[in-house]
Amino acid sequence: MIRSLAIGLLVIAPPGAMAATSWLPPSAIAPPARGAGPPVVAGNDDGRAIAAWATRTGVMASVRTPGGPWYSPRRVPGSGRGATEVQVAMTDSGLAAVTWVQDGRIRTSIRPSGRRFLPAAVLSPRSRVAASPRVAFGRGCAPLVAWASEDSRGRSPSAVSAACGRANGRFARATGVSPQGESASSPAVAGGRTGVIVLWRQDDGATYRVRSATRGPSGPFSPPDTASPVGTGVVVDPSVDLAADGTAMAAWSLTRGGEVVAQAATRPVTGGWGPPIDLSQPAAQVRGTRMAMDAGGNAIATWSRAGVIQMARRPRGAAWSPPRDLSDPGLTAGAPFLAMSGGGATVITWPASTGGAAVVQGALRPVGGEFTTAATISDARRPGIAPQGAIGDDGVAPVAWQWTDPADDPLIAPSGVMGATGLAGSEAPGPATVVDLRARPARVRPGQAIRITFGLSSPSRVRITARRAPRGSVAGAISLSGADGANQVVLSGGLGGASLGRGRWVVTATPRGGTPRSLSLVVV
Repeated sequence: MIRSLAIGLLVIAPPGAMAATSWLPPSAIAPPARGAGPPVVAGNDDGRAIAAWATRTGVMASVRTPGGPWYSPRRVPGSGRGATEVQVAMTDSGLAAVTWVQDGRIRTSIRPSGRRFLPAAVLSPRSRVAASPRVAFGRGCAPLVAWASEDSRGRSPSAVSAACGRANGRFARATGVSPQGESASSPAVAGGRTGVIVLWRQDDGATYRVRSATRGPSGPFSPPDTASPVGTGVVVDPSVDLAADGTAMAAWSLTRGGEVVAQAATRPVTGGWGPPIDLSQPAAQVRGTRMAMDAGGNAIATWSRAGVIQMARRPRGAAWSPPRDLSDPGLTAGAPFLAMSGGGATVITWPASTGGAAVVQGALRPVGGEFTTAATISDARRPGIAPQGAIGDDGVAPVAWQWTDPADDPLIAPSGVMGATGLAGSEAPGPATVVDLRARPARVRPGQAIRITFGLSSPSRVRITARRAPRGSVAGAISLSGADGANQVVLSGGLGGASLGRGRWVVTATPRGGTPRSLSLVVV
C-alpha cells in the first residue's frame, strides 16, 4: 500500500512506497527509429558518460553529466547514411571520442568536455576497406583509434592499423601495427598513464595467436609481441586493459579439442607476456570474454559459458579466483559487457532470454565490495538487447541498450535506446549521491501536479528547494528521509508552502553532506 503525506500544496510519496533496489526504473534515451543500431557506452570515474549509436541518417550521441539524466541525442558531425560499427571512449576530464565506419573508411569525431563535437576526421585510406574500429584514450594518444582493413582488390591479407589523435580533432597518419604476410583482425585497445596498447588476432590460415603492440607517450609503436602461443585453436573475442603502472592484462576465448575455454594472460611493466591461464572450464560455448582492470592493477574477467554469465577476479599480484556464476540460472544469457572504474567499482550487463522474451540483466560491485545478485533492469514490455554501461567510483552505473516494440516484426521494427541507472553504493562511509533527478512534466500550468523522481546511492535526509531562475533566492523548501534506490515527490503547485508561479524555476535536491543536483522547471 502506498502511503501519502500532504503538506499544504505538497504530496510526498515516502521512500517505503517504492521498492528499494540497486537499479532505477528504465527510461527512454531515444525514441524508436528504423535502421537504428545498438548503443555503445563509455564513462569516467566522476560519473560522466556518453552513448552513441548508428541510425539511417548518421551517428547519434547523448551525454550524461554526473548524477544527471541523459541529454537529448545529437547527430555527430561528419556522419551520414551507411554509418555503422560505432565505438566510444571518454577521459576523466570528460573529453570524448566517437569513431565509426562509413563508406568503408574510419571516421572519428572528438567532443571536448562541455562543448560540441568537432568535425570528423577520416583516418583510413580509400584503397583499403576498414572495419572493427576500437577507440581508447592514453597518454600520448588523445585518442587512439585502431581498426582492421583489407585491400579493396584483395591483393593482400587483412591488417590492423592505428592512428593517434589530439584533443583538437587532428590525427597523425595511420600506421600498420600488425606484421605483413599474415592476416590480422579483431583489434582491441586500451590506454593509460604509460601510453596505449593494441591487441589483435593473427592467423596464417592454419594457426592462430594473440599479438600486441604498445606505444609510450611519444614515438612509434613497438614491434609485435605474442600474448598466446601459436596453435590450431581458433581465438575470438580478444580484450585488453592497462593498469596505471602499465601492467597489461588480456583475455580471449580459445577453441581447443572441440570445446571452448576463456583464457587470460598478463604482461608486467617490464618483460613480455606470461603464459595464458584458463579462466573457465571447457564447454561447447564460451563467448564474449571481457577483461577490465582498476588503477591499482586488480582485474576482473567475465564471459558467457553455456548460457550462464561467469566472472573471475585477480587481485594485484595474486592468482585468478575460480569462476563464479552471476546470471539468473532460469535465463539463457548472451555475451556480457564489462566496465570498471579506477577505484574498482564494476558493472557487468548482458542480454538474456526466457520463454522467447528478451531482457537485459546486470550485476554491480561497489569499490571494495562484492557483486550484487543479478537483476532484470529492462522493461518486460519492451524487449532489450545489446546492453553496455559505465560506472564511476561512487558506484553509479548508467547502462543503455537497444529495444523494439514487440508488436512489430523484429526484422523491420524501429529500434530505440533505453537506459537504466545502477546504484552499487560504497563500502566506505560517505554522503549519499543523488542521481537521475527528473521532473515530469518539465513544463506545466500553475497548480498542475509535478512528479519529481530521483535515486539515492544510500539512505539519507534530502532537502528539496525551489528558487526562481536564474539566481533567485530559495522560495520554498522541504526535507524528507530518502531511501536507497528510487524516490518520488509530487508537487501540487507549490513547495514548502510557497506557490510556484509562472516563470522558470530551479528545483534542487541535496543529500545530507552531499552534492546538490538541480533541474529546470517551467510554469506557463
